Amino acid sequence: MESKKLFDKLLEESNPRKSYAMLEAMILRVLGEYLSSQGKELITNHIINSKDGLIDEFDAYAPEGFDSYVGGTIIEIKLYKNKNSLIKMFRDKMIERIVNRFINSPLKIKNIIFIISLEISNEDKIELTRDFSNRFQTVNIHIWDLNDLGTIFNMFPKIVLDTYENISELLLNTTISDSVQKNSSDWLIKRKDHIKTLKNKFYDDDLVLFLGAGVSMAAKIPTWDDLVSDLLVSLISNKLENYNVSLSEEEKEIIVSYLKQFNGNSPLLLARYIRSGLQDEFIELLTKILYRNCVNSSDVLKEISQLCQPIRNGIGIQGVVTYNFDDLIEYNFKQYRIKHKSIYREADIPSSDELGIYHVHGFLPRSPVDYDNLSKGLLVFSEEGYHNLMLDPYNWSNLIQLTYLKEHTCLMIGLSITDPNLRRLLDIAMRKQEDAVCRHYVILRRESFFTKAQNSNNQNINYESIKKFDMANQDLQEEYYKELGLNVIWVESYEEIPSLLQQIRE
Repeated sequence: MESKKLFDKLLEESNPRKSYAMLEAMILRVLGEYLSSQGKELITNHIINSKDGLIDEFDAYAPEGFDSYVGGTIIEIKLYKNKNSLIKMFRDKMIERIVNRFINSPLKIKNIIFIISLEISNEDKIELTRDFSNRFQTVNIHIWDLNDLGTIFNMFPKIVLDTYENISELLLNTTISDSVQKNSSDWLIKRKDHIKTLKNKFYDDDLVLFLGAGVSMAAKIPTWDDLVSDLLVSLISNKLENYNVSLSEEEKEIIVSYLKQFNGNSPLLLARYIRSGLQDEFIELLTKILYRNCVNSSDVLKEISQLCQPIRNGIGIQGVVTYNFDDLIEYNFKQYRIKHKSIYREADIPSSDELGIYHVHGFLPRSPVDYDNLSKGLLVFSEEGYHNLMLDPYNWSNLIQLTYLKEHTCLMIGLSITDPNLRRLLDIAMRKQEDAVCRHYVILRRESFFTKAQNSNNQNINYESIKKFDMANQDLQEEYYKELGLNVIWVESYEEIPSLLQQIRE
C-alpha cells in the first residue's frame, strides 16, 4: 500500500487517541527495522526514572543514533490535525517542557526528533525549531513530517503491509510487552507525575472537579444499589398495606431479590419501575432515604472543600460537576465559607465570585425552601431520564459537561466511568480535540490479583507470574481509558484519595 494512502487510512479513525496509537505502533515497527538494517538499536517506549523521582517515558530512544544523527537520539511522535495546532505546540510551553525533561534526563541526549502527522515545508521546519536551536545549544532538534516517514516506509513495503493488516494485535502485544518490562512500583511513580501535572493545572486556573457517588459514600449516603433496594421495599410495603398484608423484613428481602432477577438485574430498569409505582411519593421518599444515615462530612469532602477555596491571585478550581443528588458539597462549602451557587436547571448561572456546583443529574437538598424552582430541575434517576439526556445533545446538563471536557482539565473522583452518557460525552470531547493528548484524569482503585493470591497461601501458585498479569491487566485498562481521553490515577484504597487531593494544592 502506498505510504500516503496508508497514513490517510490510519488518520481517518474517528477517535484521535486510537488513531494516534495505531500510527505510533506502525511508525515504531518500521523505524525498528530501519535502524536494525544499520546495525543500530531502537528502544521503543523507553522508561527511566528521572532525577526528581518521576518517570520519563520516551516513544523511542536510539542510544547510538542512526543515519547522520550522531549520539543518543530521542524520537517523539505527535499527532496533530492541522498546522495551527502544531505551531501552537511549539510556541507555547509544551515543547519547551518536553525538551527540558529530555535534556535533564540521565540519558546523554544529542538529538530530539519530533515526528508529526502532517506534511509541512522545510522552511516551516526551520522556522519552528529556530528558537529552540538558539536556546538549547547541547541538543539538536529536528522535525520529521509524513514525507520523511514515507521515504522510510517505502523501503519496507512487506513489513508495512503486514503491520497494517495486524495493527490491533500489534497494539495488544506492545502493551503486554511493555508491561512485562516494568517494575511493579512504576504505577506509583506515574501517579506522582500525574499529581504534579494536576498541581500545575490547578495553579493555572484550569482544573474542574467531576464528582460521583464514591464521594458521598464516605458520608454514609447510600449507594445506588442500596437506594434502589430501599425504595423497592418501600414500594412493596406501601402497596401491600392497602390489602392488610404485612411482610417481615426477611420476606421483603426475598421479594426484592426476585424482583431484581425478574428485571434482569438492571438498576435503571428497576428505578423506572419504582418511580412509576411510587408516583407522587417518589421525591419525598427518595430524599428521606438519601439522608437517613448521613453524617454530613468525611475526609474526602473536607479535602475537596479545601481544594475549592480560592487561591491568592487566582481561582484554582473552575467548577464542580456532581452526579449526586445530595447537598453534601454545599454543606461542606458553607463550613469553609466558600461562595458558591447550586446549578440544577438551565436558567442558573453563577456570578464571577461564586463557584458553580453543577448537579447534572438532579438535586434533592434537605431544605428545598432554600432553593428556587427545584421542581423545574431535571432528575436523572431512571432509564427514561438517561434516554432523555442521550437524545438531547443541547440539554444544559450535556452542554456544561461537554464545555468543561473540551476547554479544561477535569479530575474525576468517585466515578467508575460506567455512566453511558458520560462515556459518550468523553468520546465526543476526545474527537473534537486537535491532538491526541489525554487531558483528563480519573481516580480508580486497582485490583491486585497478586495480593489476593498471596492471601490464599496456595503453594502451587507462581506469584511472579500473577504479578506480571496484574501489570498487564492494569496497562490494558489504562489504554481503554486513554481512548476516552482519561489518564488513570490508581489507588489501592479509597482512603488514599484525601492525601492525593491535598498534594494538588500544596
